[in-house]
Amino acid sequence: MTSDNTPLIPDAAWLEERLGEGSLWRPDEAALPAELTDAESKAFLLSVGFPAVQVKGAGIDTRHLRGRDGLEPFDADELYGNRYPDDDSPPENFCFTVALWGDQHLMLDAADGDITHYDPNGWDHGAGWQGTAAHSLPVLAVLLGLVAQFGDALDSDEDAVRANALGELRDRMIAQDPCCVEESAFWGEIFESMAE
Repeated sequence: MTSDNTPLIPDAAWLEERLGEGSLWRPDEAALPAELTDAESKAFLLSVGFPAVQVKGAGIDTRHLRGRDGLEPFDADELYGNRYPDDDSPPENFCFTVALWGDQHLMLDAADGDITHYDPNGWDHGAGWQGTAAHSLPVLAVLLGLVAQFGDALDSDEDAVRANALGELRDRMIAQDPCCVEESAFWGEIFESMAE
Protein backbone atom coordinates (compact mmCIF):
# COMPACT_ATOMS: atom_id res chain seq x y z
CA MET A 1 0.00 0.00 0.00
CA THR A 2 1.07 3.57 -0.62
CA SER A 3 0.83 6.17 2.15
CA ASP A 4 -2.79 6.97 1.19
CA ASN A 5 -3.81 3.28 1.42
CA THR A 6 -3.89 2.80 -2.34
CA PRO A 7 -2.73 -0.76 -3.05
CA LEU A 8 0.32 -1.40 -5.19
CA ILE A 9 -1.49 -4.44 -6.61
CA PRO A 10 -5.27 -4.16 -6.25
CA ASP A 11 -7.69 -6.91 -5.36
CA ALA A 12 -11.12 -7.31 -6.93
CA ALA A 13 -12.91 -5.74 -3.95
CA TRP A 14 -10.83 -2.52 -4.13
CA LEU A 15 -11.42 -2.17 -7.88
CA GLU A 16 -15.14 -2.96 -7.78
CA GLU A 17 -15.65 -0.49 -4.91
CA ARG A 18 -14.49 2.25 -7.30
CA LEU A 19 -15.54 0.94 -10.72
CA GLY A 20 -18.76 -0.88 -9.83
CA GLU A 21 -19.85 -4.40 -9.06
CA GLY A 22 -19.28 -6.73 -11.99
CA SER A 23 -16.88 -4.25 -13.63
CA LEU A 24 -13.99 -6.70 -13.91
CA TRP A 25 -13.26 -8.90 -16.90
CA ARG A 26 -11.78 -12.14 -15.60
CA PRO A 27 -11.07 -14.55 -18.47
CA ASP A 28 -10.37 -18.22 -17.93
CA GLU A 29 -6.99 -19.55 -18.94
CA ALA A 30 -8.29 -20.91 -22.26
CA ALA A 31 -9.43 -17.40 -23.25
CA LEU A 32 -5.95 -15.90 -22.83
CA PRO A 33 -4.03 -15.62 -26.09
CA ALA A 34 -0.94 -17.80 -26.44
CA GLU A 35 1.03 -14.65 -27.34
CA LEU A 36 0.60 -13.30 -23.79
CA THR A 37 3.67 -14.65 -22.01
CA ASP A 38 4.12 -12.15 -19.15
CA ALA A 39 3.44 -14.19 -16.00
CA GLU A 40 2.35 -11.23 -13.82
CA SER A 41 -0.24 -10.06 -16.37
CA LYS A 42 -1.63 -13.55 -16.80
CA ALA A 43 -1.86 -14.16 -13.06
CA PHE A 44 -3.56 -10.80 -12.50
CA LEU A 45 -6.15 -11.39 -15.22
CA LEU A 46 -6.96 -14.88 -13.96
CA SER A 47 -7.12 -14.07 -10.25
CA VAL A 48 -8.30 -10.43 -10.01
CA GLY A 49 -9.44 -9.43 -13.49
CA PHE A 50 -9.15 -6.11 -15.30
CA PRO A 51 -11.73 -3.31 -15.51
CA ALA A 52 -13.94 -3.59 -18.60
CA VAL A 53 -15.87 -0.32 -18.29
CA GLN A 54 -16.03 3.29 -19.42
CA VAL A 55 -14.15 5.06 -16.63
CA LYS A 56 -16.17 7.95 -15.25
CA GLY A 57 -14.38 11.27 -15.18
CA ALA A 58 -11.93 10.61 -18.02
CA GLY A 59 -13.73 8.72 -20.78
CA ILE A 60 -11.16 5.91 -20.84
CA ASP A 61 -12.86 2.87 -22.31
CA THR A 62 -11.92 -0.75 -21.69
CA ARG A 63 -15.27 -2.37 -22.56
CA HIS A 64 -13.89 -3.99 -25.73
CA LEU A 65 -12.24 -6.62 -23.52
CA ARG A 66 -15.64 -8.26 -23.00
CA GLY A 67 -16.08 -8.58 -26.78
CA ARG A 68 -15.63 -11.67 -28.87
CA ASP A 69 -11.92 -11.05 -29.39
CA GLY A 70 -11.02 -10.05 -25.80
CA LEU A 71 -7.28 -9.50 -26.02
CA GLU A 72 -6.45 -9.44 -29.71
CA PRO A 73 -2.72 -9.74 -30.48
CA PHE A 74 -1.06 -7.11 -32.64
CA ASP A 75 2.40 -7.18 -34.20
CA ALA A 76 4.19 -4.69 -31.91
CA ASP A 77 7.15 -4.22 -34.27
CA GLU A 78 4.85 -3.25 -37.12
CA LEU A 79 2.77 -0.88 -34.96
CA TYR A 80 5.84 0.88 -33.58
CA GLY A 81 7.70 1.12 -36.88
CA ASN A 82 10.39 -1.44 -36.03
CA ARG A 83 9.84 -3.41 -39.25
CA TYR A 84 8.84 -2.60 -42.78
CA PRO A 85 5.15 -3.01 -43.63
CA ASP A 86 6.07 -5.32 -46.54
CA ASP A 87 8.12 -7.60 -44.27
CA ASP A 88 6.22 -10.89 -44.47
CA SER A 89 8.20 -12.70 -41.79
CA PRO A 90 6.12 -13.97 -38.84
CA PRO A 91 5.71 -11.48 -35.98
CA GLU A 92 7.87 -12.06 -32.93
CA ASN A 93 6.73 -9.32 -30.54
CA PHE A 94 3.11 -8.82 -29.59
CA CYS A 95 0.95 -6.31 -27.78
CA PHE A 96 -2.73 -5.96 -26.92
CA THR A 97 -5.05 -2.96 -26.64
CA VAL A 98 -6.22 -2.78 -23.02
CA ALA A 99 -7.64 0.76 -22.96
CA LEU A 100 -8.84 3.41 -25.39
CA TRP A 101 -9.20 7.16 -25.04
CA GLY A 102 -10.57 8.56 -28.26
CA ASP A 103 -8.21 7.21 -30.90
CA GLN A 104 -5.33 6.76 -28.43
CA HIS A 105 -4.49 3.25 -27.17
CA LEU A 106 -2.84 1.81 -24.10
CA MET A 107 -1.11 -1.39 -25.13
CA LEU A 108 -0.04 -4.32 -22.94
CA ASP A 109 3.34 -5.69 -23.99
CA ALA A 110 2.93 -9.46 -24.28
CA ALA A 111 6.40 -10.36 -22.99
CA ASP A 112 7.23 -7.87 -20.25
CA GLY A 113 3.81 -6.54 -19.16
CA ASP A 114 4.61 -2.84 -19.64
CA ILE A 115 1.75 -0.58 -20.69
CA THR A 116 2.69 1.71 -23.56
CA HIS A 117 0.88 4.60 -25.20
CA TYR A 118 0.24 3.99 -28.90
CA ASP A 119 -0.90 6.80 -31.19
CA PRO A 120 -2.31 5.17 -34.35
CA ASN A 121 -1.84 8.44 -36.24
CA GLY A 122 1.90 7.79 -36.32
CA TRP A 123 2.08 4.10 -37.16
CA ASP A 124 2.98 4.58 -40.84
CA HIS A 125 6.05 6.70 -40.11
CA GLY A 126 7.40 5.06 -36.97
CA ALA A 127 5.88 7.57 -34.57
CA GLY A 128 3.16 5.41 -33.03
CA TRP A 129 5.09 4.59 -29.85
CA GLN A 130 4.55 7.41 -27.35
CA GLY A 131 6.23 6.02 -24.26
CA THR A 132 5.38 3.98 -21.21
CA ALA A 133 2.10 4.85 -19.45
CA ALA A 134 2.26 2.30 -16.59
CA HIS A 135 4.72 -0.32 -15.39
CA SER A 136 2.22 -3.18 -15.37
CA LEU A 137 -1.38 -4.25 -15.84
CA PRO A 138 -2.06 -4.21 -12.06
CA VAL A 139 -0.66 -0.67 -11.83
CA LEU A 140 -2.87 0.45 -14.73
CA ALA A 141 -5.89 -1.08 -12.97
CA VAL A 142 -5.08 0.97 -9.85
CA LEU A 143 -4.73 4.14 -11.95
CA LEU A 144 -8.13 3.53 -13.55
CA GLY A 145 -9.62 2.84 -10.11
CA LEU A 146 -8.26 6.15 -8.84
CA VAL A 147 -9.73 8.05 -11.81
CA ALA A 148 -13.11 6.42 -11.17
CA GLN A 149 -12.87 7.22 -7.44
CA PHE A 150 -12.63 10.93 -8.31
CA GLY A 151 -15.20 10.70 -11.14
CA ASP A 152 -18.07 12.54 -9.43
CA ALA A 153 -15.83 15.43 -8.34
CA LEU A 154 -14.25 15.64 -11.80
CA ASP A 155 -17.74 15.92 -13.32
CA SER A 156 -18.78 18.69 -10.89
CA ASP A 157 -20.20 21.96 -12.19
CA GLU A 158 -18.03 23.82 -9.68
CA ASP A 159 -14.60 24.79 -11.01
CA ALA A 160 -12.98 24.75 -7.56
CA VAL A 161 -14.26 21.22 -6.83
CA ARG A 162 -12.97 19.96 -10.19
CA ALA A 163 -9.59 21.67 -9.76
CA ASN A 164 -9.07 20.30 -6.24
CA ALA A 165 -10.08 16.79 -7.30
CA LEU A 166 -7.81 16.89 -10.34
CA GLY A 167 -4.85 18.05 -8.25
CA GLU A 168 -5.34 15.30 -5.68
CA LEU A 169 -5.93 12.66 -8.35
CA ARG A 170 -2.80 13.67 -10.25
CA ASP A 171 -0.71 13.57 -7.06
CA ARG A 172 -2.03 10.12 -6.12
CA MET A 173 -1.48 8.72 -9.61
CA ILE A 174 2.09 10.07 -9.70
CA ALA A 175 2.75 8.55 -6.26
CA GLN A 176 1.50 5.21 -7.62
CA ASP A 177 3.75 5.13 -10.72
CA PRO A 178 5.99 8.22 -10.59
CA CYS A 179 8.01 8.24 -13.80
CA CYS A 180 5.32 6.74 -16.01
CA VAL A 181 2.43 9.00 -15.03
CA GLU A 182 4.40 12.22 -14.72
CA GLU A 183 6.22 11.79 -18.04
CA SER A 184 3.38 10.22 -20.03
CA ALA A 185 1.85 12.14 -22.91
CA PHE A 186 -1.27 9.98 -22.52
CA TRP A 187 -1.88 10.98 -18.90
CA GLY A 188 -0.83 14.56 -19.63
CA GLU A 189 -3.53 14.86 -22.30
CA ILE A 190 -6.11 13.31 -19.98
CA PHE A 191 -5.24 15.72 -17.14
CA GLU A 192 -5.53 18.61 -19.61
CA SER A 193 -8.92 17.46 -20.85
CA MET A 194 -10.22 17.03 -17.28
CA ALA A 195 -9.05 20.55 -16.41
CA GLU A 196 -11.14 22.14 -19.20
